[in-house]
Amino acid sequence: MGHVNWPLLANGASAVCAFVAAGLWLYSAHVEVWADGQTGPRRDNMVILKGGRMYDVTGTAQAQSRWSAHAAIAAALAAVLQGLAPLIG
Repeated sequence: MGHVNWPLLANGASAVCAFVAAGLWLYSAHVEVWADGQTGPRRDNMVILKGGRMYDVTGTAQAQSRWSAHAAIAAALAAVLQGLAPLIG
């Protein structure tokens, strides 16, 4: 069994996490929630007409926030792994 290069492994995992974070943030910027079937605003959301469809502004903001939070977790993990790499070498 060979020697494991832990710093290299940590840096590689950091890079993967950084790419995952980038993808999640990109997705969070494009996610949209549609309110098909809804004819107007309700107390629990705000709806506007966008491109001939009812667009749920509140639902979209909530979905974008959730995806952005996942991206922040991946970015934080990338930073921790990159910070650990020189310490474990």
